[in-house]
Amino acid sequence: MTATDVPRLRRYPGLKPFERSQSALFYGRTEDAQRLGNLILREQLVVLFAKSGIGKTSLLQAGVAPGLEKRGYIPIFIRADNTQAPILEAIRSSLEGHPNMGGFNKQGFQEGKSLTLWELMKRLEFDLDGLPVTPVLVFDQFEEVFTLGHKAASRQDFISALGDLVNESMPESVRSELLRRVAAGDKDLNASDMEWWEKEPELRIVISIRSDFLHLLDEVSPDIPGILRNRFQLQPLNRKQAQQAIEAPAASAGPYISKPFSYAPEALEEMLNFLSGEDAGATSDVVVSTRLREEIESFNLQILCQLIEEKIINNGEQEGFVVQPAFYGGTEGMRAEIQDFYQKQMDLFPELYEKRSGIKVVDRAELISTARKLVEESLVTPIGRRCSMVDDFLTTNWQVSPEFLDALVDTRLLRKELRLDDYYYEISHDTLLPAIIKSRDKNREKEKADQEKALLQQKLDEEAKRREAIEAELASVREKRRLARKVGILSSVSFFLALAFGIWFLFNLVKTIKGEFAQAERNFSNEIFDAAIPGFDSLAATPVKAFVLQRLGLDPAAQGRDAHRFNALFLATSNRMEMADSLFFQDEYAEALRFYHEATDSLRQYELINYAHIVNGTDTIWRINPSRIKDTKNALDLRLTSTMKTLLDQFKIRQRDAETFIEAEVWSQALRNLRVMEALLPEHADDVLHLQKELNLVGQTPAEYVAHQIRKCQARLHGGG
Repeated sequence: MTATDVPRLRRYPGLKPFERSQSALFYGRTEDAQRLGNLILREQLVVLFAKSGIGKTSLLQAGVAPGLEKRGYIPIFIRADNTQAPILEAIRSSLEGHPNMGGFNKQGFQEGKSLTLWELMKRLEFDLDGLPVTPVLVFDQFEEVFTLGHKAASRQDFISALGDLVNESMPESVRSELLRRVAAGDKDLNASDMEWWEKEPELRIVISIRSDFLHLLDEVSPDIPGILRNRFQLQPLNRKQAQQAIEAPAASAGPYISKPFSYAPEALEEMLNFLSGEDAGATSDVVVSTRLREEIESFNLQILCQLIEEKIINNGEQEGFVVQPAFYGGTEGMRAEIQDFYQKQMDLFPELYEKRSGIKVVDRAELISTARKLVEESLVTPIGRRCSMVDDFLTTNWQVSPEFLDALVDTRLLRKELRLDDYYYEISHDTLLPAIIKSRDKNREKEKADQEKALLQQKLDEEAKRREAIEAELASVREKRRLARKVGILSSVSFFLALAFGIWFLFNLVKTIKGEFAQAERNFSNEIFDAAIPGFDSLAATPVKAFVLQRLGLDPAAQGRDAHRFNALFLATSNRMEMADSLFFQDEYAEALRFYHEATDSLRQYELINYAHIVNGTDTIWRINPSRIKDTKNALDLRLTSTMKTLLDQFKIRQRDAETFIEAEVWSQALRNLRVMEALLPEHADDVLHLQKELNLVGQTPAEYVAHQIRKCQARLHGGG
């Protein structure tokens, strides 16, 4: 192979997980890789868990795999992402077709017999560079066993088979078959064969799962009781690790497109500050939550480092080039690149959708527009925070398919999570919010401008029609006057004509004023206060109109004051509901309940003043249609019920997890779950009683129960009894 045959690579792989071949570029996780590798060598089963996007797959592929191979182990990565076949069948195909599968032990083998996973792992032989190695079955993204569309029977068969391997126990079906053959006097089954059968398969097992799905392993615990005994939590990069992940690839020698380069100290410091959230890029009118200053996500690190390397390649910079802040545009340049990422990924969306759905995209612009509106209008709250939305709401509201949503996940703009048997979608990172909000505001301004332009054109058209009618009327009058002069009509006739015109004018003036008042009344009744209040105020402020209405027994000023009062309570109810909705989608259920109850109180006052403002007691003409208030009340009751149910579910899940960790004496994990339970405690008396009843607490409130458990865990953590 010549030098030109060697593929030229980039130093920063980007948003995809590191592969085994990229281990030379995998920096910042040396200690994590060593600790996890040693745990895998020591234990039969290890559970690796972390938040989405932290780098579990990269750690296993590029960090742990090389160390295991040096010690005579070969990692075999397995995914349960194929829902077209039973899980065990897909795993069997992966194992038998693995490039390091070097042989098949046929001792006591019976042709045509289906093998269990336990038997298969006894018979398959793996090698590396001609030497035998021990397989390490790495079940990456294990949550797919539960979150994808696998049949329940397929999932249970796989869990049972996995339990046989982890528990080092011969499957009952295999043992029964051996006993049957012995009882039948099978001459092909000798003492050597029996000794071979009794020996367990030599292997290791790693389960990699997202931390928000860790509770799903409860379903596995009946088959694998100690599944969480040996677990490893991967944390985000700290500043020191991130610095190594930035600097080391840049200085590495190898077949890279860019020549080795380095970062100036001030550039490195500025990048680390930006990535760690010390400069999160929040503007004065956009609220963006920041990460802990010692936590750095590789997501943003890779975007920025790729930007710098691409610019070095495009500029043809020579070896030894030093990156200064001006090279990438300083903090504003980094912020702009994160924002541009949103636009670039949206441009890729049609191709990803075609791949997901198999449907040819005819109108790219329309598809991207729908995707933008879905993200910007449904997944960002009015105050500029991320929120989660259930899949049914998104597919119904935007008339899109599940493949459409999953293609948005493929862009890395969204993440997908399973919560209480429903899939929820949300924006993948807070750092994308400024770009998304900027795009949303720009689109809203354009839509508003288009609407205002259409409204203005409509008014101009109406004005033109009125002008034409007036000109036609004036022309008619002039023609009549001309004819009157010709025939010598006397001035008295003209006087009577003018009087008639005056009466007609007054009649239409009164009719118009009454129409304006009636329209303001209708707006009031329909809760369109933004139109009703200016309507009443305008009538009251115009002397002629106010005089006419007073003679008709109508008082626009009084009606305006009433409208202001109703509007204040209407806005109080609406704003509290909106705030509660926002808190609900941020999983802050206790706070959401508080605002829903406040909204209920405001609505009750609103209803009371409506009863006090019946226009006509005989005919019962209401100021506000009671059915509108009833609809709002029903919506509030539904939200209260749904929020309380969700809070109860979350509380019970955390309670179960806390009790599990207390039983296992993992006090720090138990304390974390109890703190979440503490944040879920409601304030309203009805909610407290409801929670107390659901938890079967006698003589003890939920708050007292949680406080007692927290004190118990804290005492254990500090060495107490």
